[in-house]
Amino acid sequence: MKKSCLILLLLLAGCGPRDYFRTQVELTPCARSANHDCREASLLVDEDRGYALGFVEFDDEGRFYDARQAESVLHWLQNSSEPQYVVVYTHGWHHNASDTDFNVRRFKDSLQSIKQRHPGYRVVGLYLGWRGEILDTPYLRVLTFWNRRAVSERLGQGPFKDFLLQVERTVKTHSENRLLTIGHSLGALAMYNALQSEWLERLRRQGSGFGDLLLLVNPAIEARRFIELRQALSDSKPVSGEPAYPSLMVIGSEADNMTRSAFTWTRAVPALFEPGPYADLVPELPEASPWELSTTAIGHYQPFLTHRLESAPGLSDDAACPAVADGSTALAGNPQLLAAAGDELPQLNQPSLRLQRLPAKSQAAPLWFVQTDKNVLPNHGFLNQKPFWCFAEYSMERTSGRALARQDWSIK
Repeated sequence: MKKSCLILLLLLAGCGPRDYFRTQVELTPCARSANHDCREASLLVDEDRGYALGFVEFDDEGRFYDARQAESVLHWLQNSSEPQYVVVYTHGWHHNASDTDFNVRRFKDSLQSIKQRHPGYRVVGLYLGWRGEILDTPYLRVLTFWNRRAVSERLGQGPFKDFLLQVERTVKTHSENRLLTIGHSLGALAMYNALQSEWLERLRRQGSGFGDLLLLVNPAIEARRFIELRQALSDSKPVSGEPAYPSLMVIGSEADNMTRSAFTWTRAVPALFEPGPYADLVPELPEASPWELSTTAIGHYQPFLTHRLESAPGLSDDAACPAVADGSTALAGNPQLLAAAGDELPQLNQPSLRLQRLPAKSQAAPLWFVQTDKNVLPNHGFLNQKPFWCFAEYSMERTSGRALARQDWSIK
C-alpha cells in the first residue's frame, strides 16, 4: 500500500507544471520581436505594441522565487522621463506566469489597448505570478482548489505586500502617473489580504486608498470577509452633491458560475467550522444568514451590492471605446461618467454601458460592490472584455479627480 501511494505521488509530481518561469532576469529589458519572444524574460519591452511588461513570481510561502525580478521592475519604473500608466495584475486558480498561459496573452493585449488610448504615457504592466496550477492532470486539477486557496491566503503577506507598497511609492512619486491594481479570483483574495488594512487606515487618515484604483474582479472571497470593512465605512458620505467614485471596487458577474455555484460548494464544509459574524457588525441585516455569508462569494451576495452595470442591446466585447486625450483638463462638454442623480451611466459610445445605483442601505462612496450582467462579463474572466476596461479606466479617472476629454476611438 505504501509503495502504491509513493508511486502515485511520483506520477502526480511528474504531471505538474514548472514552479518558476521567468528565469532570464536582467536590469535591461528583453526586446520582444517577431524573431524573439522573450518567453523566459522577467522584463520585456514590445516596441511594436507599445508597452513594457514585468513579471514577479512568488512561491507557495509568499516569498520571491528570485528577488532580482522585483529589483529589475522597480529599476525600470524609477527610470522614466515620461508619465507612466502602470497596471498591476494578480491572476487566480489554474494560472501562472508561463508565456503560454492565456492570462499572460490577454494581459498583453490589454496593455496594447491601453497604449492606443493613452499614447502619451509609458504603459507598464506588472504580472504577479504564483503557482495557481500545480497539476496538469485532467479531473484531478479540480481537487487542488483548497490547497491553492490556502496559498493565496499566505500570498497576501510578507514580500507580496511589501512589493505592492514599493511599486506604489515609486509610481506615485509623480502625480501624473497612474496606478491601476487588479486582483482576479483567488488573486483578488491575495490582493485583498495584502491591502485591506492598509487601504482602510489610509482612508481614515488621508481620505485616499491604494494607488488610483483597486479592483477585485470576480473575487473568490466569501461575503463575511467584508462585514467589518463595510461597518467601518458606514458613516462615509460622498463629497459635495455629486456621488464620489470609489478607491476600492468589487466587481462580480451574474454569469460567473465559478464564484456562484462552484465556490459555494467549496465553502460548504469549511463554513461548518467557522464562527458566525457578530450581530452588531451587520445591524442593517438583522436576519442575515451566517451560512450564506460564509458560503456566498461577495459578488453574488445581494444584500451588499451597491451598483449594477448593464449593457445596452448590441454591446460586444470589441465595442468602440472613447480615447483619453492625455493632459486635458476638461470634459469638453461631454457628460460625466456617473449622472448626478446616480441612476444611470451615460453613453461612453454606442453601444453603451449603464450603471444603476441599487437601493442598498450602505452607500459608502469609497467602496462599491458592483454586479454586472452577462453581456458585460459573460463568464469568470474579464481580460478580453474591452468595454469593461473602459469602465475601469473611467472609474479610475473619476476617483483620482482627473478630468477627461473624449474623442471617438475604436479599440483595436
